[in-house]
Amino acid sequence: MITRRTLFTGAWPLPGLAKQKRYGPMGLQIYSLRGQAEKDLPGTLALIRRFGFREVEVSSLYEHTAAEFRRMLDANNLKATSMMAEYDRMLKHLDSVAADAHELGAQYVVCSTIPHGHKYLTVEDCHRAALNLNSWGERVGRSRLHCCYHTHGTEFQKFENGTVFDVLASRTDPRYVNFEMDIFWIVYAFQDPVKMLHRYPGRFPLMHVKDIRKGTVLGGVPADVREEDSVPLGQGLVDIPAALRAAKETGVRHYYIEDEAVDAAAQLPASLRYLAGLRF
Repeated sequence: MITRRTLFTGAWPLPGLAKQKRYGPMGLQIYSLRGQAEKDLPGTLALIRRFGFREVEVSSLYEHTAAEFRRMLDANNLKATSMMAEYDRMLKHLDSVAADAHELGAQYVVCSTIPHGHKYLTVEDCHRAALNLNSWGERVGRSRLHCCYHTHGTEFQKFENGTVFDVLASRTDPRYVNFEMDIFWIVYAFQDPVKMLHRYPGRFPLMHVKDIRKGTVLGGVPADVREEDSVPLGQGLVDIPAALRAAKETGVRHYYIEDEAVDAAAQLPASLRYLAGLRF
């Protein structure tokens, strides 16, 4: 059994991180280790480095300042290339969001979700959000930050000849706003990551690499998904090699493994071994 003690003392073997020339830098979304990070952020970052990662995406500062967080990253030779922020915080405190991103050394600020009063995002939600996202992207772009929106399973209801996401994509200016594809949520919404990447080349500079348990009932909303529905890469429904091939062909720049399982630290070695063995 992997215990908290063995996790942080390095008393168990870790595989080397997969060679990345085929697709690009493979980082980790720190949310994967949220339970550990809440209790011991320095130890969690040290563990991430021992796994072999060099890049991370920050989802929370875990009650630290951005400057404190940056010092811990530097101490572990980790680089935060992306930082997530909630919609309401970006709406009310965009300058603070940008300041934190700069302090961390991030290049991307990712809006984590769009508030909505219905089960799924509506066209009206997308029209309203696009106005804000365009404004935010233009503002943070003045200081060389890039604004993205993270896709979930709520944007893909059918609308006219496409989906609600197509409305959001058409209403956002690619000079100011692009997207982070979460391939778990794309598949969960009955969409094809490969087709979507080729439909919107260059608009997905970021990707969450994540697999969904076989047998999971698809087509609901994020609240319907259980933590155990997140499984090691290569063990679920997602065609990981096809998604990574398409990502390379269409301009994805940064990749982050995300594992939402409670025991993600125990599952990460299997994901890394899987990536190391990929041939395409």
